[in-house]
Amino acid sequence: MGFRQSWFLVVLAILPIVCHGVCNYPAIFNFGDSTSDTGSIHYVFPYNELAESPPYGQTYFGKPVGRYSDGRLSVDFFATALGLPFLSPYLQSVGSNFGHGVNFAAAGATVRETSFIAPVSLTVQINQFKIFKQKVLDSINQHGPLDYLPSEEAFKSGVYVLEIGGNDFSFGYMNLNLTPAQVKQTMLPKVARAVAGAVQALYDEGARTVLVKDVAPQGCGSFWLTYFYPSDFDQNGCSTSYNDAVLFYNRVLRTQLAKLRRKLSDASIIYVNTYDIVYDFFSNPSKHGFQETTKACCGVGGNYNYDYAVQCGSSGTIKGQNVTAVACANPGAHVTWDGVHWTDEANRLLTKQILSGNYFEPSFSLAKFCDLQSV
Repeated sequence: MGFRQSWFLVVLAILPIVCHGVCNYPAIFNFGDSTSDTGSIHYVFPYNELAESPPYGQTYFGKPVGRYSDGRLSVDFFATALGLPFLSPYLQSVGSNFGHGVNFAAAGATVRETSFIAPVSLTVQINQFKIFKQKVLDSINQHGPLDYLPSEEAFKSGVYVLEIGGNDFSFGYMNLNLTPAQVKQTMLPKVARAVAGAVQALYDEGARTVLVKDVAPQGCGSFWLTYFYPSDFDQNGCSTSYNDAVLFYNRVLRTQLAKLRRKLSDASIIYVNTYDIVYDFFSNPSKHGFQETTKACCGVGGNYNYDYAVQCGSSGTIKGQNVTAVACANPGAHVTWDGVHWTDEANRLLTKQILSGNYFEPSFSLAKFCDLQSV
């Protein structure tokens, strides 16, 4: 749904995730939606996004930086763990440095080309990448290597990450008025095939290491629990039907990637199981240091501290009362930041688990290429 401090501070902040030594991945090319958008949507619709206003960014950056969180996103932690700076958004016209990769993700983006929140579907992002790559190679041929642009080798040996799909569900629910069962039947296989098609397109452009993240448990999110009024709950307070739709999609995505993997045997095409990581935050919160799960940190109203009419950082009227959706005192104690997106702490723990390698299918070791260490 819905959008550089010193190097020393970055390294300290990501502990216990650190990277020692040289990493053989010189760049990250990221594609996705608001879960990994580091500012693109701000440049598409300037002064029209919640993430441009406080309290977004308050925990780490101290100000809004176009990220839908109180701090860093998983892609930020991932970049730091690989020894790379944060990724500049592709559409950022001033102050960008693409020497270590590019972030094409945009909040509201869908996999399929639908008219939803933002006109920056995965197809658009892949096309942006193709144009970017060609312009970079043309520049290298004319001027030689430039520090602020990726090297030709970076396009071959970089890591490509896809983190997208959640908004396709929401489009089905909100725009087409479909139930979770209907979304499963009519939409999700097409979405999974489109993701596989995007991976194929990246492979055709030279990508050989592609990480594809699945969709996290939407049925545990404050937005879904409030906007759709589900009546089926599991022992952790999550909607079984909305989570079942996600689990169905993730299984189909696994199958599509497995087929592609057999076809593209010289590539590492990795399914990243984020669902199980995040669901454990909801089922075993104290193990991870969380005190609140389905209740958003930033919001206003009800059991989930969320109201679609007055979202995080905005003001409005609810039942005749003028209210402002403000942040909680301790965001790190919450899994959910604004009802849809994760807190800085949840993103940190999510990335730590991903880097462990236990949630890659098939098995894949980042430690083979980077000296990753947990402390």
